[in-house]
Amino acid sequence: MNQPDDMFAKIKPKRISDEIYSQIKELILAGKLQPGQKLPPERELAANMGVSRPSLREAIHRLEAQGFVSHIQGSGTYVSSMTENAMGAAIDEYFKRGESIFDVVEMRKVLETWAARIAAERATDEEIVQMEEYLEEMRVACEQMQVGHEPDANFHSTISYATHNVLFVHVMNTIHQWVEQVSYEVRSRMFQDPEHHTMLYRQHKAIFEAIRDRNVDGAGMAMLEHMKYIEEQTRQIFADKLSRSASS
Repeated sequence: MNQPDDMFAKIKPKRISDEIYSQIKELILAGKLQPGQKLPPERELAANMGVSRPSLREAIHRLEAQGFVSHIQGSGTYVSSMTENAMGAAIDEYFKRGESIFDVVEMRKVLETWAARIAAERATDEEIVQMEEYLEEMRVACEQMQVGHEPDANFHSTISYATHNVLFVHVMNTIHQWVEQVSYEVRSRMFQDPEHHTMLYRQHKAIFEAIRDRNVDGAGMAMLEHMKYIEEQTRQIFADKLSRSASS
C-alpha cells in the first residue's frame, strides 16, 4: 500500500539559538539558576557555551519574551520568578486593598514554617554556613542598633533555597518581592526598639540552631514563634495606619 507523500515531515536541524534557549530554560526550571541570579555578561556566556553572540542574543530575547529572564539596562540579565509574570497584574490590584497585607503575612507564616522544617532536613553544609554568616551580620546590626534589613531578608531567602524545592523558591521569591516595602517598614519600626531588636536576633538564632542541628520539629516551632511575633507587630503597625487612612 502506497503512503501519501505528505505524511512524513522533513526533519529540520535545530538552530543554535534553540539549543541555547533550551539549555538555559532547563537550568532555570531545574533550579540551577535561581530567581534573581544574574547571568554572565554576553561575551563571557557566549564563550562558555561555544556559540556566537547573535545566536545567544536571539535565545535571551526569547527567554525574556516568555518571562524566564529580564534585562535591566546598564545592569544585566537576571533570572525572573516563574510566578511573578503570571500573577503580577492580579496581585498588583490585590495589594491596592490595604487589608491584603494581613493575608500575606498569614500565608507567609505557614510557608516559612514549612520551609524551616524542610531546611532542617535538606540544607547543605554550605547553606548552613551562609545562614550563620547572615546571623552574625544581624548580631552586629543588633549591637549597633542598625536596621539589619538585608541580612534578615537574606537569612530567610537562604532557608527557602535550602528546601531544594524549585517551585517553592520561586513562590517565596515572588512573595518577598511583593511585600519588600512592607517588610522594610516593619523591620525599621521594630529595630528602633532595643527590646524588639534583641528579640528578633534571639528568634533567628533559635531558628538557625535548630536547622544546624537537624531538629525538624524545633526548626518549625522556632520559625512559627518568630512569624507569629512578626504577624502581631505587623497588625499593630498597619492597623493604626489603615485606621488613620480611613478617618482622613
